[in-house]
Amino acid sequence: MARSDFDLRDEVLVIAAMVGDLSAFDTLAMRYRHGVVRAAQAIVGRDHAEDVAQEALLLAFKALPSLEDPVKFPAWLHAITRHRALRFDRRERARRRSHIAMDELLLERIPALTRPIPALQSDSELQSLLNGIPPDHALALRLHFLDEMPLKRIAAFLGVPLTTVKWRVHRGKEWMREILEREQRKERQWKKNKS
Repeated sequence: MARSDFDLRDEVLVIAAMVGDLSAFDTLAMRYRHGVVRAAQAIVGRDHAEDVAQEALLLAFKALPSLEDPVKFPAWLHAITRHRALRFDRRERARRRSHIAMDELLLERIPALTRPIPALQSDSELQSLLNGIPPDHALALRLHFLDEMPLKRIAAFLGVPLTTVKWRVHRGKEWMREILEREQRKERQWKKNKS
């Protein structure tokens, strides 16, 4: 498929991918990659989100012939991502429960193992604000403002009505504004008390 395929509707690309057009699926994967990573990150965290996203996209490609309604591809992809992330999270928790006491001893004795790794965040204040609001609202804001995903595509990806996405973005921005104002009041009060 050509570069102009980015303008094609999802269902056209899904049908093309179902009949073996790899570039059509590549276009779909590029279109929803940020959303898949964000959805995985909301469940498994930043460290494992890319792995889960890759696994979800691979599984979606393999299972594509089982998709009955190509229009529902975005919601179907979100469901696959969510299930893979939850499965990964369960496996990870089970692995942590079976942690050997020796690992704990090594972590205490070797400082390099516990030294924090600097987070790759473009704006820590923004990330902090987003962490202060409900996850479904934060995900909508991240997808829309950080990944520049159109609201209609977010709605399709999350499997919710467009009005729900618009509400989440609107209410999320209000919550962020309230958090910022509260923090600014605290800062002004602290400066006032200090002087």
